[in-house]
Amino acid sequence: MNGKTLPPSFDPIYFSADSWDDRVVQWIDSTKNEEFADDNARVVRQVLSDPDSGLVVVVNIGTEALLKLLPDGRYLNLYERPEVGGKRQEESAERKRVDSAMGIHGPDVYFAALALGGCGIRFYGEYCLVLKLERIDADPQMFDRDSYDVLLPPFTELPNPQLLIQRLIGHWSTDRYAMTLMKVLPELDHQRNVVTTGTVSELVLKDQEYIEIHLHPARDSNDSNPQGVKGGFGRDAIAGLRESPDEVAVATRLRERYDDGLLLTDLEYQWLHRRECVTRAVAAAKLPSRVVTQHGRGYQWK
Repeated sequence: MNGKTLPPSFDPIYFSADSWDDRVVQWIDSTKNEEFADDNARVVRQVLSDPDSGLVVVVNIGTEALLKLLPDGRYLNLYERPEVGGKRQEESAERKRVDSAMGIHGPDVYFAALALGGCGIRFYGEYCLVLKLERIDADPQMFDRDSYDVLLPPFTELPNPQLLIQRLIGHWSTDRYAMTLMKVLPELDHQRNVVTTGTVSELVLKDQEYIEIHLHPARDSNDSNPQGVKGGFGRDAIAGLRESPDEVAVATRLRERYDDGLLLTDLEYQWLHRRECVTRAVAAAKLPSRVVTQHGRGYQWK
């Protein structure tokens, strides 16, 4: 290996230098003898492009940050040192290393994730915001995994990690469907059954396995940012809010206990109170809100 090619252990289709569309064609051709492969490819394409339940870009946010964002705040990245929990947050040394490896100018980039259904990456916050890309960045760059992976093997063991990084990059306008197909299709059992919508959704964003979106909001004045304010985006760039049924169920139970005169711990009361503040702020901002659950071949939205 001379630094201009990848080791033979890398999947020759997935890590090909070909376009993402060509990789999908090659992968489907490689599974043509598996009984359910064609139907699975058809179902996944249909699900991804559905106007009601298709691909969206999301960010997750915690309670305090959401209350600062609504109604007139801005979503900030770590380079802008947002205040969370009374403390100023700032970029870490690891974040700077990732940005350097990815060729990203960190202060101008806001990270999001590709999603279908579900509630995003709850590690980053219990509230999932669905974004209006046209108000932020109509054609963002995509990376087929969490960019922090570039700090780990096999990236760090390659003589030219940039070669691998570049093969995993795409763009929303041209590559979002093909990149998602390449993420989902290899995970399916094409010899046993046709995939369901719920399974596709889980594979698009599973825990912290996801396709990363790099947003570059315009700094100039526009409808979403009339004064050219520095900062990722505001309320006008948010299409809606998604909540997990898990948190909603816990909040409902705590409220029932409180109404029945049963004591809550200080932590339970504070958590419930903050969620109720969010409910009022979301209503005041007229932000559509849904509790999302997944069932079999479709979604159940409540």
